[in-house]
Amino acid sequence: MKASALSGVLLLVGTYLLAVVTFVLSGAPTEVAVFLGGTYALTAIAAFLFSRGILELVVGADRDITFFVVLRKLTDPLLALTAPMTPAFLLPFAVSLYAAFLFFFLKLFLFGDAFLNVPPLFIVLYLMVATTLQG
Repeated sequence: MKASALSGVLLLVGTYLLAVVTFVLSGAPTEVAVFLGGTYALTAIAAFLFSRGILELVVGADRDITFFVVLRKLTDPLLALTAPMTPAFLLPFAVSLYAAFLFFFLKLFLFGDAFLNVPPLFIVLYLMVATTLQG
């Protein structure tokens, strides 16, 4: 069964909501939970895709190791989501690495990065939407 981009979107949204709920239940303010939830969700997705790419490079894409089968089932919808933006000349392991880069870049774009000192654009967009809805 081939994975679809819709299931990739659902996986992305589910991961984000799970991260936000986890932060809210741990006592973080809602604004902080929204910010940290996005950061953690997109970083986790990028890490899974990066792991798949490295595993495909080292072990091979056609192996039926249980961990690898589960990792493929988890990341196939995310690869289907990024397939329209992925160059066709990439090798199978590089497709996963490229998708990991795209999700990490999306994280940097929306939520910034404290270590790299990149400001989050998401906070600016959130404040613009919040002030528009209140005014």
